[in-house]
Amino acid sequence: MSALSLQPRPVPGPVPAWAFPAGEAGRVPAGPATLRVDLPGRRLAAVRLVLHSGAGREPEGSDGVATLAARALLEGTEPGGGTALTAAFERLGASLYAAADLTALRIALDVPVTRLAEALELFSSVVRRPALDDADVRRLVRERLEEIAQEDADPGSRAARELRAVMFPAEARASRPTGGSRESVGRIEGADVRAFYEAVVPAEATAVVAGDLAGVDADAALSGALTGWAGTGGPLRTADRIMPESAARIVVVDRPGSVQTYLSIGHGVPDRSHHDWPSLMVASHVLGGGLTSRLNAVLREEKGYTYGMRAGLLRMRHCGLFIAQGAVHTEVTADAVTDALTELRGVVSRGIDAEEHGASVRALADRAPAEYETSRAVAAELADAAANGLGQEYPSAYLAAVRASTPDGVARAYRKHVDTDALTVIAVGDAAQIREPLEKLGYAPVTVTAKEE
Repeated sequence: MSALSLQPRPVPGPVPAWAFPAGEAGRVPAGPATLRVDLPGRRLAAVRLVLHSGAGREPEGSDGVATLAARALLEGTEPGGGTALTAAFERLGASLYAAADLTALRIALDVPVTRLAEALELFSSVVRRPALDDADVRRLVRERLEEIAQEDADPGSRAARELRAVMFPAEARASRPTGGSRESVGRIEGADVRAFYEAVVPAEATAVVAGDLAGVDADAALSGALTGWAGTGGPLRTADRIMPESAARIVVVDRPGSVQTYLSIGHGVPDRSHHDWPSLMVASHVLGGGLTSRLNAVLREEKGYTYGMRAGLLRMRHCGLFIAQGAVHTEVTADAVTDALTELRGVVSRGIDAEEHGASVRALADRAPAEYETSRAVAAELADAAANGLGQEYPSAYLAAVRASTPDGVARAYRKHVDTDALTVIAVGDAAQIREPLEKLGYAPVTVTAKEE
């Protein structure tokens, strides 16, 4: 019998050179700025329109009107026309979405490139002549109120909401739910939604279209859809730029009988335009970006307190929040907080080693070709950069800065912007079981807030 011949074991080669796709800037006459990105082989065109009319610009007392305006757009140009609108887009193989965050109202269209012009004609009628009917708005209000009740019941959502409420002063829009509270949403009527949307200034917007645009006059299609579109209402209020207040504190949101505690630990950081943002992203990944991260290595693998902890940066236009979060068993809540704080302080005390830095850089930067494989992903990233005033060069600059970071530089940025003696800890769980152990930690005063009913 002849000996089995084995081929040499393959070894990974160098990562192929890749650059974030570049776009060609333009402007619709008397309308939005445009960015056209040609992606050969991507037969799905992705259109992303960002309007500078997010929740941060809502009128006083109308929290949630931006979210309701986005949802009401999908109801079409006739009262009760949501089903007909969906069917019209589906006949073109297209999908329409809309949502609002603190920064912008975002409208998304996905359609085969061969039907882009037809879909943009329909898109034009939606953004120019939405019905925003009273009956539709009343239904959307009811649905949003039901959604708020579901968010109240979810400990992760409750922790995220409480973290912002505690870290931002009450006058800051970021301190309140982006989609509004029960009280504010319950007051909104069709007239409020119409007034908000009429105040949109299309000339301040940006429309991004990405896909295989060879042979497709995307500029003409965008101009035909958006030329001459103008707002008719009064000006929206200017979004505030109130920064989060970082301080040592522990807030317990009482959920009697809960067998788990959901922890959210936060600290304010600069916004994405700051040169340290890429390094802070690397630091966040080292701490909680995967199963081998520091928080998971201790709290999950070594101690068995949790199924997983994660850390990252919450992006806002004028600031960011460093957040570490996850659910732990009720009986080990205080121990988990102690260990989490130890790991968060570890970047300050012992820095970051080359191996974990390299792994984090690879995870954040080398996965970019796969992360931005689709026209949807490219269009969404460029639209988000536009909405936040960062420019189309930002994605490439960010990835380059991540690759150029060093272990010492990452640790230095973390030490500069995250005071580990001034972290806000939110614990959503059974106060009767977790309050006293948390007080005994001696980290910060403990306050208890009742779960909303």
